[in-house]
Amino acid sequence: MLPRQKFHPDDHLSIGIPLNHSHGIKCGELIFIGGQADIDAAARVTCPDDLEKQTGIAMTALCKVLAGLGADSGDLVKLTAFYILDQAEDENRILDIIASFFADQQTPGPAITLVPIESHCFNGLSIEIEAIAMRGQNGERLARTAAWIPDGCRMPACFSQALKCRQMIFTSGQTAEYATGAIHEDGNLPEQSRYVLDKLQRLLHGLGADLNDSVKANVFNVEPGKQEDWKAAALVRASHFREPGPAATGLSLRRMAKDGLMLRYDVIAMRGEDGARLQREPAWPTGHWDWPVHLPYRHGLKVGDLVFLGGQVSLTSEGAVIDPGEVKPQTETAMINIQKVLVELGLGLENLVKINAFYVGTRGEKDLWENASVRSKYYKGPGPATTGIPFPYLAYEDMLIEIDCIAMV
Repeated sequence: MLPRQKFHPDDHLSIGIPLNHSHGIKCGELIFIGGQADIDAAARVTCPDDLEKQTGIAMTALCKVLAGLGADSGDLVKLTAFYILDQAEDENRILDIIASFFADQQTPGPAITLVPIESHCFNGLSIEIEAIAMRGQNGERLARTAAWIPDGCRMPACFSQALKCRQMIFTSGQTAEYATGAIHEDGNLPEQSRYVLDKLQRLLHGLGADLNDSVKANVFNVEPGKQEDWKAAALVRASHFREPGPAATGLSLRRMAKDGLMLRYDVIAMRGEDGARLQREPAWPTGHWDWPVHLPYRHGLKVGDLVFLGGQVSLTSEGAVIDPGEVKPQTETAMINIQKVLVELGLGLENLVKINAFYVGTRGEKDLWENASVRSKYYKGPGPATTGIPFPYLAYEDMLIEIDCIAMV
């Protein structure tokens, strides 16, 4: 197994129960940082409901983790911020505050995705930010190249719509807005999906890649959490990938920051530094859960030293929910499914470097504790960097948790 460097100071963020996880982990040239937020070591929100202050505090905490792993904000390649949407202007405020941490940076900045949610894991918490960074194994800064398109997501110039570093390519979350700010096919999720995938394709082309180099796809779409409502858009998106496609995670939103927008979509892609397409090893364990319609995605995908797992859930091979409405057994099943995918690729839970848990939650930290305590026992401390985000519902009725992750050999 590749050597790991982990960072988990005692005086850093705590959720109030003991967990086997790391705030940050460095493996090879990659650094993974779990969700950082305005929560202190005593599990208290210090500036309740203050989005601007909390954004600055979360970024400061994130930079502390980077420093603990021998890096800084100039090494960030991807940021994802989960924030409680109050006003349409919130996203611009968040972007401006985060941009201030890159004021002196001369090289292209990170890709970024903002995800509007309804509540957070702690009452009074407004935003949580996770990240990926890249730093050379000898401590050197790595070269990077950015790509932009005229109708790509609008944001401060310090961010990149798409960013390539070594073999890795990260895109910012794209929506169906034109360069003018007008919306393509207002309220139409399938047609907006088609337009957004075209944007991502053009961004990847600007970096010598295409959608079939995608190793992880993340879609956040406005839909009511029922199977029949997501099928049409899911099939439109799936048509843009050939098999074996990327690992994928799809999450349901009540709304976007701008009325009429129906999704935000980003991808991680990998392409050889010489421009060659990289070999991919997919995983689909026998009897593993499946979607009710055929999609090209794989439960796991190994490329080089990296393994990406799509959101793992508690479903049968026919797409029926196991233990409907019961979060603890569903979490157990999702973790067992993660283990099965890793084993098929020759790895184990000890290889995990990043876990994202998306769960149905409305009771603040109690909902987080309920699933985090189950997840934590599956890896030895300090385990992977971790982010846990509540949603009002997931894509299937009675499904309460979806967990995706990244592992390294």
